[in-house]
Amino acid sequence: MLEVLQESDATYRHEGVFDRSLLTVTYSVNLNEHDARVRAGRREIRDEFLLAALLSVPEDQLGKVSPRFERVLRKADSAHLATILEDPEGGLWAQRRAQPAVDVQSIEITSTSLKRGCSVAHRWAGYGPRTIMTSASASTFELTEASHYGIGLQTPDGECVIMPAAFVPQRWSSARWRFAELVYGQFRDLNG
Repeated sequence: MLEVLQESDATYRHEGVFDRSLLTVTYSVNLNEHDARVRAGRREIRDEFLLAALLSVPEDQLGKVSPRFERVLRKADSAHLATILEDPEGGLWAQRRAQPAVDVQSIEITSTSLKRGCSVAHRWAGYGPRTIMTSASASTFELTEASHYGIGLQTPDGECVIMPAAFVPQRWSSARWRFAELVYGQFRDLNG
């Protein structure tokens, strides 16, 4: 079920399965990118190698394309994602047009124990602030470990036992962009 948190700034939340993990994700939608994709009949971009190729070229000017990404950017199905020019002296130049469609603001994991929740949360390190929701009691060691790794803990009634660490991304990676695209795909499915 899609929950609208703040329609004015396009903030949503929904539960879904992402790479075999059941997560509740809160995110904001880039309305300009979303509208452009809807008008063009485009959906999420699932190919992480293509996303890496797009990240390797600038969005504000033409840039030289690495030979390793030339093949994927030359494909007809990626033509709407970047402006591509052949260099008469050889090589390829490109400018990215596609942007991430959503910005993940938080990831919540519901688990029967803090230990199980932490094992899922570790897989999502670097994608957003992570919080585990559980009613099970936890040992001091488990609480310390969760806190050390920046994982928050919340009870089902909303009591925050541990705040998740502030998430300050060091870089935008193809893996983070792919996760945002998976969230966007589910948003489109839920939004109709």
